[in-house]
Amino acid sequence: MKKLSLLLVSTVLFSAAPFAFAADEVWLVDFKRADLNDSGGLSRVELEKATSPQLQQVRNNFDAIDADRDGQVTVDEYRRYLVRVQDDFAVKFKKADVNDSGGLSRRELEKVSGVEFDFIAANFDAMDADRDGQVSYAEYKHFQTQMPPPAAASQVPGAPRDMCRVDCGVVVAVSSQKVKGEDGTMGAIAGGVVGGLLGNQVGKGTGKTVATVAGAAGGAYAGNQIQKSASSKKLVKVSVKFDSGLQRDFDFEGEQSPFKKGARVQMRDGQLAQYFGP
Repeated sequence: MKKLSLLLVSTVLFSAAPFAFAADEVWLVDFKRADLNDSGGLSRVELEKATSPQLQQVRNNFDAIDADRDGQVTVDEYRRYLVRVQDDFAVKFKKADVNDSGGLSRRELEKVSGVEFDFIAANFDAMDADRDGQVSYAEYKHFQTQMPPPAAASQVPGAPRDMCRVDCGVVVAVSSQKVKGEDGTMGAIAGGVVGGLLGNQVGKGTGKTVATVAGAAGGAYAGNQIQKSASSKKLVKVSVKFDSGLQRDFDFEGEQSPFKKGARVQMRDGQLAQYFGP
């Protein structure tokens, strides 16, 4: 009877696993619907015709997902890609664990940078469940699962399920500013030469010398100001509130912001990018 009970429990656990996994694959229905020729995969042409936001990540990363280079992305290829993306931080985590202790201490966290590591440092005591003075990867993942769903995802009706954590956030402010250029040494020299030559054409004797000096000084000042004006640039400051609670500012050169206020963004390879899901 005991063996039968164990067998029944095992059967339930293993049979339930695929259903739990499929429940997270909210993109799967749209993926199969977009497969117009029932080939088992999506070509670039099929993706262009599909309007589902669930498939945006497939469009953006087609070459990286198409592992066998057959010109289409299959369900299995996309699943493997998602696993790779999720495992990227696991690799970074292991590298940061310089003493191979199986976890990150506060000292190790001070030596690394990144939104995820900042998040661990900010919530160190809460993550360190066994109070051993370090946060293991399992503790980090468990803490993530306890986080409430991002508010941004629930604000957009019909939006794809937001599975991003920690390294995702929302743009809370966008502002423009102009940064003055540095003193123009070369501009001052060039201006001084031109001003001196012009001043040298004025008057005679002492008057000519005074005019030359004045011309050089005036030319140097004008040249300096011209170069400072030429080297000044416009910047756009984008403030992001991450799901972890941290807030950071990012500067982009130009007049237009690459992200609008309220946009869902994500850190990818140290760069800020639009988040499309899943």
